[in-house]
Amino acid sequence: MRLKISTILLTLLLSLNSYAMIELGMDFSYDKDVFGTNRDSKNTSRTWSGSIATYLWQYTALEINYMENSDKTVINETVTYDDLDISILGQQTNIETKSYGLGLRQSFASRKALIQPSISLGYARTFKRTQTNYTVRSDISGNSFTSVSPEIKQRQDSMFGTFSLKFRLTQRLSLRGSIQTYIRAFDWNSAKDDLRYTAGFTWLL
Repeated sequence: MRLKISTILLTLLLSLNSYAMIELGMDFSYDKDVFGTNRDSKNTSRTWSGSIATYLWQYTALEINYMENSDKTVINETVTYDDLDISILGQQTNIETKSYGLGLRQSFASRKALIQPSISLGYARTFKRTQTNYTVRSDISGNSFTSVSPEIKQRQDSMFGTFSLKFRLTQRLSLRGSIQTYIRAFDWNSAKDDLRYTAGFTWLL
């Protein structure tokens, strides 16, 4: 509800300031980590994000952003439970995260500068879905089957913070690198636990 009200207020501000400079941004990141005794387990992470920033003043903008992240962890290691006569041959955990944010962006250089650092801070609502599948083998019969855990759904209200560096390529096109974090309920220590590094492009309308 608060996000809807904020979006309406943002729309009204945009209508009052028809000469505001608007900047569109798209970013992506991909990360793969291989681990395990035989290096046959892996974690794969993909992040897509987009933003719309409206500069109401020379260095200050209202920002709406969206982030979608997909994490997949595959563990191929056997764990035996002698008391249950079963072995866990492996597991796969999928985490899907979507976040919608609204906040302020403060730039520290002119849009004509070659390098343009900026910081964004604001409110974000995050939706997360987690599910784990286990490959189980009966040590008595030798048969294997898949056990699917119930899907866990979470919704969190949090703060987002983003530090970006833009490198101007043309008058309107820039290359951007960003570090983004989410802070849950003013738990400042959690900021370092949820860092995302992305790269992409921005375009001034």
